[in-house]
Amino acid sequence: MSIAVSAVIRTPVCLRWLQAMLGLCAVLAAWPLSGLWNRAPVSGELVGGYALGGAGAVLSAAGGAFLLLLLRSRRKPQALDISPVGQLRLAVYLEHGGAVPLPPAAPAVRLLPGSTLWPSLLVLCLTDDAGRRTAVLAQRGRGCAAFRPLAVACRALAARGKEE
Repeated sequence: MSIAVSAVIRTPVCLRWLQAMLGLCAVLAAWPLSGLWNRAPVSGELVGGYALGGAGAVLSAAGGAFLLLLLRSRRKPQALDISPVGQLRLAVYLEHGGAVPLPPAAPAVRLLPGSTLWPSLLVLCLTDDAGRRTAVLAQRGRGCAAFRPLAVACRALAARGKEE
């Protein structure tokens, strides 16, 4: 059986929505964490029980703002090619005037043991010969049209790596 597959992987939209919601919740949680609300007349005995003070509020707001700023950076599509002999190549698509891949001499990468291969999500930890690590996230659905063949090929590569 040949494990050759070529897949274009895009950032899953649902993960970007999840990141946006988490960032928004962290920014909105800064006010209750600050303890400023306990000065307001409230009938209850737990007023201020969960307040962390100014430092906790600043950390929450800064973390949320950081997540929201990360959404502004556009993730470029990646092309993952697996040859019939099991060699991996990762190329990043350029966005100038359309989707034009990098030259075919993209560096070869290896699948690291920390990769996660779930039935609907692949978290591929890859490294090249220079030691640079890259994480590629592939989710079943619109983000990766060739998910099933890619998952089978990655499982075959992982099994082949355990044998060596």
